[in-house]
Amino acid sequence: MVMARIVHVALKVEHLEDATRFYENVFGMHQVGTGHTRGHISRHMSDGALDMALMVYDNEDVHEAQLSGAGPCIHHWGIEVEDRDAAMAAIQQNGGVIISDPDEGALKFRAPDGTVAEITRLGRYKRHVPSDHCRIVRLAIQVADLDKAARFYETVFGFKTVHSAGDANARQLTDGAFDIVLMKAGSSASPKHHHIGVHVFDPVSFKDRLTRSGASVQPDGSSAFFRAPDGTLAEIVTPMG
Repeated sequence: MVMARIVHVALKVEHLEDATRFYENVFGMHQVGTGHTRGHISRHMSDGALDMALMVYDNEDVHEAQLSGAGPCIHHWGIEVEDRDAAMAAIQQNGGVIISDPDEGALKFRAPDGTVAEITRLGRYKRHVPSDHCRIVRLAIQVADLDKAARFYETVFGFKTVHSAGDANARQLTDGAFDIVLMKAGSSASPKHHHIGVHVFDPVSFKDRLTRSGASVQPDGSSAFFRAPDGTLAEIVTPMG
């Protein structure tokens, strides 16, 4: 099968202009369009390869507003597929549930791991001017059953599992350019999109911009986690070779 490509991440935020300035100034991302549909404003930004939407809902009663939880959060991610109908059938045959109107351009589904994603047609998200600060290269998802979640993304989208050394609490999958990390949730934890991973080109200047932006930087061994002012948790990572 042809491997699908991860092209989009959507963040639910409270303050659109504040979030926009953060991703422009710290990540070097570029605005590519803003619109209002289905009860929310979406401002699309790009690091050159990945589209990132900043979404502000009219209120929490809008149907989509709490699909991934209340408040600011990583709301969903988007996967470009060559055959939309075949992908929709494969999602349902492998335990996923379609949760949006099949006639919409981006078709949302809830995966067996409990999180929300969408499939899009080829070319919906264009490549734009590359950021000279960083690339978003990873999404970490907290799931209850690692093997079941990995099989779903392998079977439906053709993602390949990367066998990391002896970590029984994680699975790393890739579409060849972007990684999905499945993290074992604790007994009392709910499935959710946990954090994004960022490959930065100049770590010193990037961390300086983070500090000046008001982000909360949290060192953790060889990695560095930080929480953006919009509430999104992120990690500075080294991409796969």
